[in-house]
Amino acid sequence: MMPIQPTSWLGLAVLLIFSVGMLLIVFEARLHMDKFKPALFMLSSFLLIGLHTFFSGDDPGRFEHFIEMQKENKVELFSLICFMAFMWMIVEMLSERGVFSALNSYLIGKGLNASAMFWATGLLAALLSPFINNITSAMIFGKQIKEISRNQDYRHIALCNLIIASNSGVWFLGTATSLMVVLAGKTSITGLLALFPAGVIGWAASAAVLQLFYLNRLQGELIDTTPDEAHIKRGGIGMIFFGIAAISAAVVMNIVLHIDIEYAIGMGLAILGLYAWRLKRDGHNVMLLTQLQKVEWNTLLFFIGIISGVAALNYVGWLSYISRLFEALSPTTVNVLLGVISGILDNVPVEAAALMSNPQLNSSQWALNALMVGIGGSLTVIGSAAGVMVMSIDKSYSFGTHLKYLPAILANFFVSLGVWYVQFEMLGGHA
Repeated sequence: MMPIQPTSWLGLAVLLIFSVGMLLIVFEARLHMDKFKPALFMLSSFLLIGLHTFFSGDDPGRFEHFIEMQKENKVELFSLICFMAFMWMIVEMLSERGVFSALNSYLIGKGLNASAMFWATGLLAALLSPFINNITSAMIFGKQIKEISRNQDYRHIALCNLIIASNSGVWFLGTATSLMVVLAGKTSITGLLALFPAGVIGWAASAAVLQLFYLNRLQGELIDTTPDEAHIKRGGIGMIFFGIAAISAAVVMNIVLHIDIEYAIGMGLAILGLYAWRLKRDGHNVMLLTQLQKVEWNTLLFFIGIISGVAALNYVGWLSYISRLFEALSPTTVNVLLGVISGILDNVPVEAAALMSNPQLNSSQWALNALMVGIGGSLTVIGSAAGVMVMSIDKSYSFGTHLKYLPAILANFFVSLGVWYVQFEMLGGHA
């Protein structure tokens, strides 16, 4: 069967379906439409491809390429959805024991001023998001920021800082983009860990800009320092221990034994589940099933739709242009461009497109790809799950609000890029 041309009626129809879906996703907040709905709408491209293949002749093997594409798509989705679901379950089990509520209460109880709370929430998000993912860190600390301050300007500055900090978790598995690069075999867990300086220094640079040019201009009472009593429930300390052990063991199993990360983290989840069962046997009220139902299934459905939509684009040839772009320009330039695009389109489809176009890059360039597309989601508030979560927590935080802090956002983007360049290009580091 001849390759499908992107400019054929089928190629244009698949592009139209993807474009309409993306347009609805970009304006989800204004339309009050959950983004998984237009994402799943992209699956209609498969119907068009199937009909085209059916009417393209009587060759009995004409469906083989289409069937193979669907198999590859299912393998990728299985790995991604399993890992994200397992990690969310671990986080929800910790949340059920009051771990994050107690952390918030502790910070407020320490009597930190507005500036210190700004740095504390940002630093904690930057350090925790690689392990609990960016949407979870944005949810935990975004709610805290909203609760402690009635000053809208302060909240907006702190929330912008939170979005950037949450997306800086590219140096482990804190963003979907870094996870996708690992699952695709383009880099390893240790390769991602090499991005730690770029992620953390880039966030610190943006936080410094927010402090100097925005936060320092505010006056009056910015936060409520009245502590909110919250304590870790019985068994919570053990849950923290097993949670850390589960994630650490998963990383070791992946690096040393080459066990896929989703299977490794699933084993860790089983240990936590057994510990929760033991707590219930000892008479403690562990609402395990209730917490597991809080997994963001709408986000997982979004990933299914968006990655399948990109797979359809790849099938009809549109992603070949990305490969040609890597051939025409330097890989560094293209990866920076993809980072900028991810701020407009959402970083998940951009990363999916880059991976499916399969350019021939070395490990350092794939590390840059994960970095740029991951932190590129901070360029606009709609470019990442963390930004969308912040908008849902504080309705006054909008697209325009986020762009008011563009100097800080650009500082994060270019300082992170500069750190990568020094580390990998000048000093010869390897991912």
